Amino acid sequence: MERIQGGRVLLFLAWTFGVSWGFDGLVIYLGGLDAYHNLGMNPWGMLAPAFVAIILQMFIFKDSPIHFRTFKEKPRWILLGFLLLTVLYAVLTMISIFHPQSRRIFQGVGALLFTLWTLLVFFIGGQSKAGAFERAGLRLGDMKLGPRFVFGIIVFFAVQASANLLFNLGKLQIRAETVYGVPIPSSLYIPSLIVLFIAVTVIGTPLSGLAAVFGEEYGWRGFLQSELVKLGKRKGVLLVGLIWGVWHFPVILRGIHTYPPSALGLSLGIIFFVLWGIIQSYAVLKTGSIWIAAFMHGVVNSVYGFMLTYIARPFKNVPSFGLGIYGLLCMVVVVYFILRDPIWKNSP
Repeated sequence: MERIQGGRVLLFLAWTFGVSWGFDGLVIYLGGLDAYHNLGMNPWGMLAPAFVAIILQMFIFKDSPIHFRTFKEKPRWILLGFLLLTVLYAVLTMISIFHPQSRRIFQGVGALLFTLWTLLVFFIGGQSKAGAFERAGLRLGDMKLGPRFVFGIIVFFAVQASANLLFNLGKLQIRAETVYGVPIPSSLYIPSLIVLFIAVTVIGTPLSGLAAVFGEEYGWRGFLQSELVKLGKRKGVLLVGLIWGVWHFPVILRGIHTYPPSALGLSLGIIFFVLWGIIQSYAVLKTGSIWIAAFMHGVVNSVYGFMLTYIARPFKNVPSFGLGIYGLLCMVVVVYFILRDPIWKNSP
């Protein structure tokens, strides 16, 4: 079994936790907790794991396959573009704290930056050879499996929303006037809901926010997982999930996550991130693609939000299906079958 490079892992974790938690703390210090909640910008911390992983591999670890002195292929522009995006988005977030009257403008500029990076990915991808993408840690992998994972996510959360209604744990959400802010005649509400669900929830939103979820997946399921699976796939993936969960503690404690800011909320958060982390890691192992995991991450966030807004909202987050206790029990069943796949027995 290949030996884990513990020093590099610790350096990555120290920098990632430091810059992401530190930046959020700076935002709160300068603008207060209300500003942190009301900025309307995607949390900058989501970009931090990939930002740190790219910095380390391109400029610190000289034996890295993407070190700037040796890696000259086109996919390097995707990575360098991400570094630039992260810096610009940090500056934009800082400026928006001191100019709250212009936050809508900053939000629009931020969304434009994210979209431009996604377009860069498609542009460079169309001009690059598969081998160059693989050397950059950006291999497309088995893209045919991607729709299956996405479909599975949709089915899971649709079943969870239905279960909340069936067991009287949630309220049916009726929005007969607008869907995503678009005015909809009552007679066209259901078909419009279906069309916009596919076009916006499943495709548009995950693509437009690809940079944010790439920021997490390239760092956690890309760099960190590739090191920790040297301990064994199951053990390595479990550790990634635990670390991922702890990294989310400040978000939970600030009361802006599904789970309550308490010991119970932190415990449920760890359970969720371990379970869902296994699913995300499985997608990477099964497809060989960090992009599918990133898109799945975006779909999870988007579909879960859609179900809460337009299908069923739980009366209480903890005793409910979805991300509540009953939903986590359902997730355990899903993970049980995932762990039976022979891919976990193969060498890293």
